[in-house]
Amino acid sequence: MWRKILIVVLITAGLLMIASPFLKERLIGFLSTNNNSNRLTAAQLDKNNQRDASYDFRAIQPPSFYETVKSSMGDYSRSIIGQIQIKRLGIKLPILKGTTTSHLLVGATTMRPDQEMGKGNYPLAGHHMRRESLLFGPLMHAKLGDKVVITNLKKDYIYKVIEKKVVRETEGNVIDQTKDRRITLITCDKPTRTPKRLIVIGKLLGVTNH
Repeated sequence: MWRKILIVVLITAGLLMIASPFLKERLIGFLSTNNNSNRLTAAQLDKNNQRDASYDFRAIQPPSFYETVKSSMGDYSRSIIGQIQIKRLGIKLPILKGTTTSHLLVGATTMRPDQEMGKGNYPLAGHHMRRESLLFGPLMHAKLGDKVVITNLKKDYIYKVIEKKVVRETEGNVIDQTKDRRITLITCDKPTRTPKRLIVIGKLLGVTNH
């Protein structure tokens, strides 16, 4: 009897290992679409933006299947501060305050505690998954002139992509504050462990009321 049970357990474990990458991607897709900023009010987003957040980049790890399952059970309604959309690339993600392993499985994350939409440099980080349609994967196909829109449900901030480059992960100055008003989107240049980062920079074209 115990041998039959062991065989069933081993077969189940093997099937789960085979299916885990696909299940992980499905869960990440669910997280990014289920945590839509439009379900919150502008007042709630503003309140969330006043909360403290974590920016310990050294603690960030590639998303494991376990971490993805764990994150899928989290409540991010107190972390979401806006939304980013790049229509041509099919990107429409919540913006969460603070860069953490779980936040990166949900959407785009802020990278400095002092950043404000429409003021100076507004850097956002996002994962590049094996399925490139998820999270910031589509940025690999960004082109100069693409429109990037971020919103806090009070105002829309419209940017135009003016630069796209790959840098070493140690070049942390890309998230520093600047005098010009820009957005800096950051992701890995490959869907695996890599020492390089894809950087997409946009300049602010205008601000409209939401």
